Amino acid sequence: MKRHQTIIIGAGPIGLEIAVHLDRAGSECVVLDGGPIGSTIDRLFPPATRFFSSPDRLELAGIACPTIAQEKPSREEYLAYLRQVVDTTGIQVRTFHQVDAARVDGEGFSLDVRIRSGGHQSLSCRNLVLATGGMGRVRTLGIPGESLPHVRHELGDPHQYHGRRVLIVGGRNGACEAAIRCWRAGAQVHQSYRGGEVHERVKYWIRPELEALIDEGRIHGYPRTVPATIDESSVTLDALDGKPAATLEIDDVLLMIGYEHDPALMHELGILTDPETDAPRFDEQTMETNMQGLYVAGTATAGTQDRFQVFIENCHVHAQRIAAAIAGGEAPREHSKRALEEN
Repeated sequence: MKRHQTIIIGAGPIGLEIAVHLDRAGSECVVLDGGPIGSTIDRLFPPATRFFSSPDRLELAGIACPTIAQEKPSREEYLAYLRQVVDTTGIQVRTFHQVDAARVDGEGFSLDVRIRSGGHQSLSCRNLVLATGGMGRVRTLGIPGESLPHVRHELGDPHQYHGRRVLIVGGRNGACEAAIRCWRAGAQVHQSYRGGEVHERVKYWIRPELEALIDEGRIHGYPRTVPATIDESSVTLDALDGKPAATLEIDDVLLMIGYEHDPALMHELGILTDPETDAPRFDEQTMETNMQGLYVAGTATAGTQDRFQVFIENCHVHAQRIAAAIAGGEAPREHSKRALEEN
């Protein structure tokens, strides 16, 4: 069994940043991820999606994040940046290494890891860091037909919806951007959302355009509705205001209703979590949990967020605190100026 000083689970931005800080401090570590580098961004962000944050707030460990247009980075630009961080710093990252089980052993932690080819490995470490994010599983409605093959939770490339009747369920950023992008790709778009209007916190460059498209009848909006049943060719929407139900002929359904934190690994390792959000309990100065040598970082620290308060740009300090706790040194006690709430 290969033993490491530190294993970091999660090769997203904060997981990589922790590894960079540990490497600079001369402390050996390896990063594991069940997917590619930046797997959540790769999986959930459609092509050409732009971040809300500016490049300087997304940069890792002081490594500049330039963009071609000197604007907010796109999905592709930021994934390229993450690859460059790994290549430039030489940190050890093992992609498509899925941690199936983890447990406390006499000298730290042992992991059972499944690799992409189907093989298995056993790894151990003195320190374990969970940078697993807060979007490990999709939210569901619990209605008939939700598991049919034409029902999805990620937009993917909007090109696939050209000429098709698409129902998008949800009224926040992901759903609203999906509605516009599917319409631009030539889909006949219907959108069902619980509120009486497009949510007020939808990105300022998306909300006005979507409202105009709905007002003009180019996108068919169904406010104050929720799906009741889905079958192979239609969806029935129940009205929340007492109006009659509506049945729509639909080819594809996109349930863009958000994601939840998956606390399974935390519970397996004995981390104490909040009963409502599953957010782990930890020391804010070191990021160490109630289990010695076991740390949490990034959006995983917030559990399931209904309104995001913890995101990449205010988690950089987590990496510095963990590196200081493991490798020694002084960590910042306050968030840096970059830790500003998105607006």
